[in-house]
Amino acid sequence: MNPRLAALLCLTLLLAVGCTPYSVAHSGRTTPVGARNATYLLSVVPGGARYETDSMTSSHAIPGIDMEQRFGLDDRSDFGVRINALSGVIASYKRRIGGTEDPADAAMALLVGAGFVNLGQHAHGEVTLIRSAGEGGQLTPYGGFRALQVIPLNNTAVSDKPTVGVFGGTRVGGKDGGLSLELGVFYDRSALGLRRNDLVIVPSISVHTEGLIKLFR
Repeated sequence: MNPRLAALLCLTLLLAVGCTPYSVAHSGRTTPVGARNATYLLSVVPGGARYETDSMTSSHAIPGIDMEQRFGLDDRSDFGVRINALSGVIASYKRRIGGTEDPADAAMALLVGAGFVNLGQHAHGEVTLIRSAGEGGQLTPYGGFRALQVIPLNNTAVSDKPTVGVFGGTRVGGKDGGLSLELGVFYDRSALGLRRNDLVIVPSISVHTEGLIKLFR
């Protein structure tokens, strides 16, 4: 392999550590009061990095792995902490704003979060509106709108425009969910110029540990 290309690929792996938290893996329901749920999120940005050398041009996918814990506060809200790609921490509050307490009814929730990403170089803020179908079966479709913004915290950190987009998916495994299969479409300008296209399509799969345990009981 060309040494220059190898170095660029290594840079891609380092940049993956600071991957934007595109994936949601939430329904319109909140974690039950007194309960705790853990989620592991794996997302991929196809063609997330594009490199040009003297002899070739190539693009490579950028993966991202997040971990999240959510805690039920009351019958309408919960609180969560998300570790973003081992390089940031995001705290969020989720409030059900539509639907009744009956899990079989459709529900809508507003999720707001803030924290630090990219090894503390940026402050992060997010707002997500989520709507999901009732949780009466093994499949729970969900979708919504998501907006993200980062703010540089030092002179060397790059500035970026807001990231906005829509997402949709299905939770498999009943009301607790064993897996979430999701696809997001976002407008996200590459602050580092690593992508030619500002339209980003992000597939993801998330594992909800509590749901997986119940699936195999």
